[in-house]
Amino acid sequence: MIEIAYFIFTVCLYTSIVCSLVRIWKGPTVADRINAADVVALCGIGLALGHGWMRGDALWLDVAMVAGLVLFVGTSAVSLFLDPKHLSSKEND
Repeated sequence: MIEIAYFIFTVCLYTSIVCSLVRIWKGPTVADRINAADVVALCGIGLALGHGWMRGDALWLDVAMVAGLVLFVGTSAVSLFLDPKHLSSKEND
């Protein structure tokens, strides 16, 4: 039963990653791309947690925690360097 739950969990996360990669590719705004990149990173953290749960290895919890902190700091740093007018404007304009 646990294997089925893990399979469904990973399928949902991989589906989210694919949808987010499409959003990164298509845009249309910089804010959409930043949010989609965050979703991809969060899904990667979820995959690390799921892998650790299936293996019974607590090391993956530490990996996920460090990745989450790096993700937060990275997103905050990127948001500081963006001009607010670029967040809502389309690239074609």
